[in-house]
Amino acid sequence: MAATPKWQDISAKKKDMFERHGVAMLNLQQVAQEFGCKDERTAKKQLERMDIPGVAVGRRVLYEVDVLAKALVARRGMV
Repeated sequence: MAATPKWQDISAKKKDMFERHGVAMLNLQQVAQEFGCKDERTAKKQLERMDIPGVAVGRRVLYEVDVLAKALVARRGMV
């Protein structure tokens, strides 16, 4: 059985996250949900460990679905 190409996995993850949240940029609470973390502080540590930058939107910091999808697929492949 052949493995799916990485770009297809990333595309599927982006689509899944967009359908679930309805936005292209997630707040820290939504990121925690995607990472399976119990709280936002743990999610923030994961983001820092994975070197995922936030984007300042006004006074809020949001995280792009594209970048998160790539990081989650890469993390899954490394485990």
